[in-house]
Amino acid sequence: MVPTAPPPLAVPDHIDRAAEEEPNAIWAWVPRSSSSVDQGWRDITFAQLAQAVDSLAWSLEETLGVSDPIGQTIGYIGPNDLQYLVVLAAALKVGYVPLLVSPRNSPEGQQSILKETECTLFLSTPDRHRCFEDIQKVAPNTQIVEVPLLLDLLDPSHRPPHYDGRHRRDGAANSLILHTSGSTGLPKAVRLTVGGLNSVYEQANLGREQGRQSTMKLFLADQRLMLAAVPFFHAMGIVVGLRSLMCRSSIATLPSGKLWNASLVIGAIAAINPATGVFPPSILEDMSGTEAGFHALGRLDTVFFGGAPLANASGEKLCRVTKLQTIIGSTEALLIPSLDTTAPDEWGYFHWSDAAGAVMEPAENELYELVLERRDTSCQAVFQTLPGEEKWLTKDLFRQHPTKPFLWKYSGRRDDTIVLSNGEKVNPVSMEKCIESHACVKGALVVGQGRFQTGLLIEPERDGAGMIDSATLVEHIWPTVEQANREAPAHARIYQNKIAVTEREKSFERTPKGSIIRLPTVAMFHDEIAALYNDEKFARGSSLESGAHVELRSTIRAVFIDVLASFHEGTLDDVDICSLEVDSLGVLALAEALQTKLQRRDITAATIYQNPTVHELTLALSPGTSRSGATVTLSTTREEQLGAMVRKYTIDMVQQKRVGAERERPSKHTVILTGSTGSLGSQVLKTLVQRPEIEQVYCLDRSDDAETRQRHAFVKYYGMEAGLHKVEFLQADFGLAGFGLEKAVYERLLSSVTIFIHSAWSVNFNLSLSSYEATHIAGTRHVVDFASESVHKSSITFVSSIASVGNWGSVVQDGSAVPESTTTLFDRSIPLLQGYGESKHVAAEILAIASHRLGIQTAIVRASQLAGPSAQASGVAWNRHEWLPSLVHASRVMKKLPRTLGTMEQVDWVPMDVAGATMVDIATASTSQLTRVYHLANPHRTSWRQLYPVIQEFYKSNDVAIGAIEYSDWVHELGQIPLTKENAERVPGLKLLDFYRGLCPETATGLPRLATKKAEAVSPTLREGRAVGGCEVRKWLEQWAL
Repeated sequence: MVPTAPPPLAVPDHIDRAAEEEPNAIWAWVPRSSSSVDQGWRDITFAQLAQAVDSLAWSLEETLGVSDPIGQTIGYIGPNDLQYLVVLAAALKVGYVPLLVSPRNSPEGQQSILKETECTLFLSTPDRHRCFEDIQKVAPNTQIVEVPLLLDLLDPSHRPPHYDGRHRRDGAANSLILHTSGSTGLPKAVRLTVGGLNSVYEQANLGREQGRQSTMKLFLADQRLMLAAVPFFHAMGIVVGLRSLMCRSSIATLPSGKLWNASLVIGAIAAINPATGVFPPSILEDMSGTEAGFHALGRLDTVFFGGAPLANASGEKLCRVTKLQTIIGSTEALLIPSLDTTAPDEWGYFHWSDAAGAVMEPAENELYELVLERRDTSCQAVFQTLPGEEKWLTKDLFRQHPTKPFLWKYSGRRDDTIVLSNGEKVNPVSMEKCIESHACVKGALVVGQGRFQTGLLIEPERDGAGMIDSATLVEHIWPTVEQANREAPAHARIYQNKIAVTEREKSFERTPKGSIIRLPTVAMFHDEIAALYNDEKFARGSSLESGAHVELRSTIRAVFIDVLASFHEGTLDDVDICSLEVDSLGVLALAEALQTKLQRRDITAATIYQNPTVHELTLALSPGTSRSGATVTLSTTREEQLGAMVRKYTIDMVQQKRVGAERERPSKHTVILTGSTGSLGSQVLKTLVQRPEIEQVYCLDRSDDAETRQRHAFVKYYGMEAGLHKVEFLQADFGLAGFGLEKAVYERLLSSVTIFIHSAWSVNFNLSLSSYEATHIAGTRHVVDFASESVHKSSITFVSSIASVGNWGSVVQDGSAVPESTTTLFDRSIPLLQGYGESKHVAAEILAIASHRLGIQTAIVRASQLAGPSAQASGVAWNRHEWLPSLVHASRVMKKLPRTLGTMEQVDWVPMDVAGATMVDIATASTSQLTRVYHLANPHRTSWRQLYPVIQEFYKSNDVAIGAIEYSDWVHELGQIPLTKENAERVPGLKLLDFYRGLCPETATGLPRLATKKAEAVSPTLREGRAVGGCEVRKWLEQWAL
């Protein structure tokens, strides 16, 4: 549990408080060797940490004296270990503000940052002499003070007295200086305050939003052991360190004297068995490529990564064995709060927390820049770092998820920064300009996005280079490249074996002014760049694409460009064509073209739907794989199958250009209602004809006798028929475009309808999802098409079901109610494991995408158990063949009634007349929201224990005595009745025996609770109703006449 320590507390205070309250709690595990994980590990308690801080503080006071004035800058470069945190706390106690400098800065970068921060004091460890020789060359007046190594500070023979400290504790006081990477020039100092650092503590305490856990809570508040492969002079390393100090979450580090690699991490995981880990993508990519690494990461409950994108192939593999979670931040902002991505296919995306203050502002090429706006600054370090700002432009660019508009994938920077796979950033412009100064170079392009190191493409100046071959040209310009290397950070260095010279026939893409257009040029030279990195295994220890693989990818890419109008030279290989407005005809054309080009008859449209990117399709069609054709379908998960069906019915969903101005909405509504002959549909129709704001109702029903049935029902149950003059009944086929209506009729509906209530759906728990496709899923798309084409852009109100979120309890496992949140519409793990619930989920997701892409207002109404009519209302009886009437019928025959209902004990049933009126309240509600989610469950709840005595009393008055037994005993006794035709007719509940068994608490979690606040807010009918009571039960018993 995160300690209750209200900020502002400075870093030393957190340490002292932990040492006082939990002195023997383990703070950290560190390897005894600086180069190996095989020589044992040492644990460090909070008491020992406090001792190390005090020991160093006394040493600094003795050597340098107390900072005068308080707040002088003191620099530090040391081994990449937890000593950074000890130095941070000790320096603050003595009154200094520590500056943590990257050892990877160029000499010019070090000089600039020391000058900016007025740093003339520097701490070093005995193993860092070379770094300080370079610093003293550019800053000769810097005083260097050597400090002991971490394990020496932990010497138990030396127990210093407590050092009280002279550090400032007010929230605005400077507490630490980091610096930017220098990717767009020289590094710039960033002064972090006490309050800014304490944002880590505040973020650890963020609660759930929209039914999702805070990623910050998962990352920071989990006190189990985390293996941290992070640079501690960097903002991410500081955040991980603050997690261990402020939240008292155990941390383990890798050996500081050895370059990180997959075998080192594998050994560490085996040795200390951490619960979670945080790693740069380059490590994860290496590990996912080996069986040992893959299994080692699979032992972790959660794997966090940040600093750069993770290769899709690695992420898709790892997300199947562990929870894979991305995090993001910056030097100025530290961590930017986000929410947990629940579905495996969301691993590379961010879902912003309200605490982030995130606003996505459109940029170029369908990208958006993340802009942070001031909210609660206790969770926003950036507005404590920059207190005068109201918003902050991150310059980070993101691409929106094609079907989940609340998810965002990192896609680079507004500038030309290259992000290597280890998280290091490179600004290529100055290097390119330096290299282009050579007389033989027309253009230079530094590449390496997502790679381990930079590469270089050279476009020769044909006149100057003459007939020089490529190898000679590289040798000729190498001194100029070396000059560019000297002016750049070490991680940006270009090696001679990573230079490629372009062919004469192929030139860089340029603007009319002659500037190189980066992204199209990179795309054009995709194959050359891939070949350039074919020997990257020597640098990273992992195999890369074979020549055949590269050739196949190149061929597939060429076909995509040739066939698909929306797939261009600059389109990346991991772009899903479903997001490029490719329709089903385009997919078919693509499949046929690939069949011809590759001489592969097994490539079908399904192959492409299942592998909708160049990258995925290359993997699927590569020799030795079994992902093409039907094999793909067989190996897909349920979530992938749901996603494939959603994509199938949204792939060509694009806004059509309207002819003429949109008409003003009429003062009264014209409504289409589907499924009017059903129990709910009938009550909805009754409410519609009674509401004065409804002018006309069109009932679309599959049966040809709907009008006759409804007129009979209205007279029988409601004693009315006059209201039906508003209604026109039309026979429809929802599987056909235009619902199978005559063109003139369809166009009449398009010109007048303002509201579409879609209630028609087959309730059959034995059907598979595919059985719902032809009529119901396709029908939902036809409803979308109608709304999009309609003159008044009619809204859609869809009757969904609790079955569409029935697996919520198994996924979330915290007992919470399902929120009325749009985010749940995109979580494909939460429908019940049956076709009915899955079909309702798929339809709702299609509608949500329609809202996003087409601007159609949609309301998804998830219905819980709908019952018979209220005591004072008229209406059709609760269907005698449903589970509760059948249970009562069986109980009457058995003369035994269950005194509980297993997992259905809580009764939130909604009388059918209330449900019908609530649906109309929702459909006619005035709102500006495009997508809304409501729950049709009774907010006024009771329990079965309150109701079953009414049934006993009813039958007692009819001379039938019925006893009460435990639910499991009732199910057992029902199961003792042989299932014969005669018995099934006499005891209908026999046919539902498996369903009743599924309600036993020992074998099921039950259906989740549904939150209803939003539904109550728009529906006075639901809000002002009451719980089901004895009057309702007696009415139903009379109607059933069992």
